[in-house]
Amino acid sequence: MAHTLVEGLTKAQLEKFRETLIAKADGLRENLVAAKAGQALRGERLADVDDQAVQSHEEWIILNRNNIDVMLLREINEALARVDNGTFGECMECEEPISGNRLNAIPWAKYCIGCQEEISARQEEDKAKAERRR
Repeated sequence: MAHTLVEGLTKAQLEKFRETLIAKADGLRENLVAAKAGQALRGERLADVDDQAVQSHEEWIILNRNNIDVMLLREINEALARVDNGTFGECMECEEPISGNRLNAIPWAKYCIGCQEEISARQEEDKAKAERRR
């Protein structure tokens, strides 16, 4: 059910959320570019085994951080699309409005707190089942 304006959100509030999302996305892009530039500078391999271990660990941390940033950037772009199509602030599970406090804290939130808790509980349950099967 697509709305032109989610209940409770004014055009000014939507524009403020858009600005917040764009600023966060820009910051993530800058981080990714800086990480790539830093990686290029560290391109040489070290001779000392201990130094190689430290360098490998640092590269692992950077790759994981970049992965998290890319996933968050994807969520932010999805939230910007919801602003554009009029569904921003609407829970993608129950279609009820997401609380203003939640949107202020996590403007890219897809779900209201209740649905997010249910989804997280199901994921944890699935993870526990998978662990038991091993």
